[in-house]
Amino acid sequence: MNDACQTEYLSPCGRIVLRARSGRLVSVELCAGGAGAEDAAPTAPRAMEPFLDALQRYFQGEEAAIDARLLDLSEATEFRRRVYAALMDVPFGKVVTYGELAARVGAPEAARAVGGAVGRNPLPVLVPCHRVVAAGNRLGGFGAGLEWKRRLLHHEGWHVEEDVLVKTTPRQAPVRTCVYAGSFDPPTEGHMFMIERGAALFDHLIVAVGVNPKKKYTFTLPERLAMLGECTQGMDNVEIDSFEGRFLASYAESRDAGYVLRGIRSLEDYRYEHAMRNINEDLAPGLTTVFLMPPREICEVSSSFVKGLVGFEGWEEAIKPYVPEPVYAKLLEDRHRWKGSDQGADGGLD
Repeated sequence: MNDACQTEYLSPCGRIVLRARSGRLVSVELCAGGAGAEDAAPTAPRAMEPFLDALQRYFQGEEAAIDARLLDLSEATEFRRRVYAALMDVPFGKVVTYGELAARVGAPEAARAVGGAVGRNPLPVLVPCHRVVAAGNRLGGFGAGLEWKRRLLHHEGWHVEEDVLVKTTPRQAPVRTCVYAGSFDPPTEGHMFMIERGAALFDHLIVAVGVNPKKKYTFTLPERLAMLGECTQGMDNVEIDSFEGRFLASYAESRDAGYVLRGIRSLEDYRYEHAMRNINEDLAPGLTTVFLMPPREICEVSSSFVKGLVGFEGWEEAIKPYVPEPVYAKLLEDRHRWKGSDQGADGGLD
């Protein structure tokens, strides 16, 4: 019974025809022509699924990683099989020269013979002969034609300049760092709204406790830093810090932050923050101020608002909706501190 089968794969680099027999792949043909369609594997015999899956992974930017026992290299000599085994150890995005490959198979003087084996590879891509280049990273030859080799290597992050391969350096998007500053005496649900939204908007959010030496605080700086640390646990892009005796714009510049985050709860806040935004721009022309408005249910919440509730009958339940759990526990623990403390507002969700 003839159990040979054939299917094709339309890759971004061009059309690929695969042929198998008895469940093992016997040939991969890289067809001449255009660049091909987007990834799409037509309906194919079940026996072809491992090979199509391997190609799918490859063109999604991963290693093809197929079981070598599914590849039929029975017609190749023992030397060629050694060369192909070594080729399958060359990782995605890397290249080797013919001389390096010869050394890997224990025949350092046989670079020409290695070149012949590579040129006769019946299973390109899955046995990645396109990753073999000439000395000096020159492109060299390729059985299916140099255009196919260029496309495959480009897919793996290389481009050709005057017949020499150059590794493409991926451009890294600049990290968007933002500072959200306040007294946080203590942190409230209003602060948490700002922090959570800021963490979603920016790559790196620095929550900075601003210290004014002329101001009396209810909680010490270490206590406020500790509460913020507990409240932001699990937010990987949030950093807790502090600064003293400096303009916010100066601190942001020292941390390479291009943004500051401020909250607006009322018309009065807007007037204050509008003026501060202009001043910060004068001090640091490249600094951008981003304003957020909290939802209605917490738009009046501030540190001074929370502290103003403490001491009245039932205050323990009254403040619970307005502060994060770690802060609530701290308030219950330190309720003796409250009488006579100064207001905590710095403007913009203090």
